[in-house]
Amino acid sequence: MRTKRIAMTTSSFAVASLLLAGCSAGNTAASSGDLSKDIAAVTAEQLDGTTIQMSRMFGDCEETTAGVTDTSKATSECEAIQILTNKFNAENEFGITVERLGGSEWASYYDAFNASLAGGAPADIANLHAHALPDYAARNSVIPIDTDAMGIDLADASDAARGGVEWDGATYAVPFDLHAILAHVNVDLFTQAGLVNADGTPKLPTSAEEFLADAKIVKEKTGKFFISIAYANDPMGFRLFSMLVNQQGGELISDDGKTVNIDTPEAQNALEFINTLVDEGYADRTVDYAGSTAQFLAGDSAVLMNGTWAVNEYANTAPFTYQVADFPTLYEQPATWAASHTWVIPRQKSGDVVKYRAAEEFAKFLYNNTDTWAIATGHMSPRVSVLESDAYLNAVQRSNYVETAKNNAHLVPHIKNWQPAEDAILEQISSTWLNDKDIAAALTEAQARVEQALSK
Repeated sequence: MRTKRIAMTTSSFAVASLLLAGCSAGNTAASSGDLSKDIAAVTAEQLDGTTIQMSRMFGDCEETTAGVTDTSKATSECEAIQILTNKFNAENEFGITVERLGGSEWASYYDAFNASLAGGAPADIANLHAHALPDYAARNSVIPIDTDAMGIDLADASDAARGGVEWDGATYAVPFDLHAILAHVNVDLFTQAGLVNADGTPKLPTSAEEFLADAKIVKEKTGKFFISIAYANDPMGFRLFSMLVNQQGGELISDDGKTVNIDTPEAQNALEFINTLVDEGYADRTVDYAGSTAQFLAGDSAVLMNGTWAVNEYANTAPFTYQVADFPTLYEQPATWAASHTWVIPRQKSGDVVKYRAAEEFAKFLYNNTDTWAIATGHMSPRVSVLESDAYLNAVQRSNYVETAKNNAHLVPHIKNWQPAEDAILEQISSTWLNDKDIAAALTEAQARVEQALSK
């Protein structure tokens, strides 16, 4: 999944917060005053026949997946999540039924989810990106999850995945994947440029200087762009900027969200490098997401900067020798932009612990089946045991980016108001390659705007 910027309006959040702030943790049974304890105490008899609603991204494919429970048939995000839902409905021991409530169009997903919160009737289980979680947890819109009581083994989760579901000392979500930026490579162009190892595999650069030198070679020997990046109308440029800062040991915003570090030497280096790619003709500043992928698949660039979500598609459709790899480390330490899909339990006015428990059972099932999701989609399982399994490593291209999953994935800051901060950074840095704004001025203004955004 592409993970675009999240449309999350202040007004919709404010309304939702007012409606949910007064919701108690009551339930349809006697309450102990401890919501997690009450959820854990729900019996199989109480769960029998319970129907819950799910709000999710990933598109609409009910027609092609109706009645299908064989997870090996899944070939896309939509098919994988729908077949997993079918399988749970058919096989769970409690007789729980999960129905989908909207969410077929991911581009407008958060608008719809926020509207459901504001209307006081959200789904019983919902999809969130990890970087959106703090805003909802801080507003009491989702309930904490006692993963130990539910038998959800977060000890098996990678550090990045585990960190993405926590907020203020509690766990508010169950991880479903990590998705990150990779280098998608046209091996034929690398071969034509002489940038291959003895075994014929592409030889990727290991420093910023080597990256630019290789880009020059590709341009001179093939006449093609070295890399396609969605510079226009897309957050891909921000992702490249942030990971290059991270590779130098920098953090744009501190973990506590109180310190902004944008107007720095590390950011200057990153932005100068990005603009050099454009100025030297190694990348095309005019392409958006669709344009960058079309450019790469047409054989007009040697590398595409894109995510894990595209691996299966390109492996099946690229008209050239295709290979994916961890995005190159150009500075002192490995780091690549990453995000995570998670499952949360929205707080309900009714406080029905039976439905809360049913939702947690479904979340547990999904966590235990992240191998299916990862193999069908290209995303990385949040579970180390899956990443190290033969089934995962033998799946198409997966062994080529295990390091990204286990070590290199670098989630964006896990703070409130992250999205307005990212938007402010992107607006300023993109003006340097789209409108030739002075780099120093862009960083100074980005620093000021993010400080203002986080002060709200």
